[in-house]
Amino acid sequence: MQNSPYTENELLEIASRFNKHLKTQFPAIRSDCPDLDPNLVYKFKALYYDIRTHATEYEKEEVMQSFELDLSGFADKVRMLFPVFRFYIQKAFPYDTGLWEDYGYCEIEKVARDYSSLQKCLEGSVRLINDKRSELKAVNCSETTLREIEQLAKQISDRHQELIDYREKNEEKIRSFKKRINDLFQLMVVVDQAASKCLDKNPDALKYLTLPPTEQIH
Repeated sequence: MQNSPYTENELLEIASRFNKHLKTQFPAIRSDCPDLDPNLVYKFKALYYDIRTHATEYEKEEVMQSFELDLSGFADKVRMLFPVFRFYIQKAFPYDTGLWEDYGYCEIEKVARDYSSLQKCLEGSVRLINDKRSELKAVNCSETTLREIEQLAKQISDRHQELIDYREKNEEKIRSFKKRINDLFQLMVVVDQAASKCLDKNPDALKYLTLPPTEQIH
C-alpha cells in the first residue's frame, strides 16, 4: 500500500479541494472510466469528513500535564513522608539495616523520578506496614502516618494506571487516524488517475482533482 508523500495537513488541504469538486466532475469521469466504483464520491466524502472531525484527537498536552502534575505532587509527598517513615523503621528495627535501607535520601530521589518505581516502592511500603504495623506503632509511629502511606500508594497506583490506559487508548487512536489518512490518500490516487485520463480536455477541472508535486505545496 502506497503511503502519502505529503504531511497530514498538506494531504487534508489537497483533499478539501478534491471534496469540493469531485461530485460535480464525477459523472464526466465515470463516463470515460465506467469501472470506477459508483459509490466513490460517497466513500470519499464520508472518509474525508470523518478524518476532519477526528483530526484533533491526538494526545492533548493539557491532559498529559494533568497526569504529570498529579504524579509529581504525589512524588513530593513521598519525599516529605518517607524520612519520617524511615525514622520509625530504624527505631523499631535498629539492627535490620536491610529493612530500612530503601528509605534513604538517594533511594527516595531515584524512585521519585520514575512513577513505575515509585509505585513499586509504595507497594513494598504497604506490605511492610501490613506485616509490621504493631511494631511500628509500638515506637509511636502514628496510625495517621501509616494510613497516609497506604492512601498515597493507592492514589499513585490508580493515577499511574489511568496514565497508562490513556496512553494506550491514545496510541490506538493515532494508529487508527493514520490508517484513515492513508486510506484517504489511496482514494485520492484513484481520483487522480481517473481524472488525469478523463479530464485531459478540461484543464480547469483537472487541476482540482489531481495530486500536485510535493514541491508545489511547500
